[in-house]
Amino acid sequence: MIKRMRYQFILVTMACISFIFILILCVINISMTLSSRNQGYSLLYRIADMPVERNKGFVVKKHEQMMGENENPPGNPIGGFDVFRSFSVLYDSENNITDVFYNESSDMTEDTIRALAAKVTENPHERGVLSKYLYIMKDRADGLQIYFMDYSVEKDISLRLFWICLYIGLIGILFIFFLVVILSRWIVKPVQTTFEKQKQFIADASHELKTPLTIITTNAEVLAAGIGDNKWLKHILSQTQRMNTLIKNLLELAKLDSYDQTMVFSQFDMSTAVKNVALSFESMAYEYRKKYEIAIDENISFHGSENSIKQLIIILLDNAFKYSDDNGSISIRLSQHGEKRVLEIENTGKGIPKEEQKQVFERFYRSDASRSRESGGYGLGLAIASSIAEAHKGHIFVKSDEHTYTKFIVTLP
Repeated sequence: MIKRMRYQFILVTMACISFIFILILCVINISMTLSSRNQGYSLLYRIADMPVERNKGFVVKKHEQMMGENENPPGNPIGGFDVFRSFSVLYDSENNITDVFYNESSDMTEDTIRALAAKVTENPHERGVLSKYLYIMKDRADGLQIYFMDYSVEKDISLRLFWICLYIGLIGILFIFFLVVILSRWIVKPVQTTFEKQKQFIADASHELKTPLTIITTNAEVLAAGIGDNKWLKHILSQTQRMNTLIKNLLELAKLDSYDQTMVFSQFDMSTAVKNVALSFESMAYEYRKKYEIAIDENISFHGSENSIKQLIIILLDNAFKYSDDNGSISIRLSQHGEKRVLEIENTGKGIPKEEQKQVFERFYRSDASRSRESGGYGLGLAIASSIAEAHKGHIFVKSDEHTYTKFIVTLP
């Protein structure tokens, strides 16, 4: 349980940190992208408001005018962008291209520019992004002009910034992960200390109670032998038997979180072990007139604690017999699917409500308290079974339609 608590702490902490990192990374990337785009749009609007000579070059006169207005020589960035990366296409009122303006020293060709303009006019917007180019559309008295700017440099800068932040963030998260692992040991240490004291108290109290109960039981049996049948002595013996059962369960409870340290694992024939336990319940099925079905596949081996697996089966079968309906049926099945061994124990009768199905494996939880008292249950059996399955790296869960049947399924690797 302490290990599970520690792992949950690490998982929740790292999930929160990772979420915050991804959020910050996305915000930085989006803000940088939008900022550079808006800067590009701003420059395109400034270019669009400047006069242009009608020839096929992005003319020197235009650059001279821009120099005079913005005090930037040709080829230097204006507002963070190089004007030589911009070009435009002029349409007349009949949507025919009349002029193409571009820097003849650039890698762009007139055909490429015309193709880009054609794509923009297919789905026209006031401004937008087309591949690695920003564009704006400007209405003219005699038609329409589309201005483009090569956005690849800013796009590459944003992408590089994204990857740099990602690498730095991953290194930071890895460092934080090791720090959280170290801190988790310190955080759960008080809980572990308290839990160890609780286990020790339960074990000590259980051992201390066994002696007086043994004396009471012995004295009651001696009295019963001397005075004969007596209902008061029967009550004493009955209740001391219940107390002995409770003490035994409490001792098992004290060991629940130490199973992985106390169990002796070895390879054994699981089919034979399950069959031997299942056959021991046939007399109970006959006595209570219940239908009992055993279906166990042969030659299934398993590496684990044979005694603990037998105890798990006894707990589940005992539970099935206790809570099956009158003249009901109980079945036990063992099969192997790939590398997994699947044990299923099912009984007819009143099922388990859906909202309680996850709680039945908690300590001292009883789905039907009145029936548990009648059958001598204390809500520890399924908790012990769950601990045994967990110690073997397996899982146990319950299925029920809440009305006619209950099935416990154990999967072991």
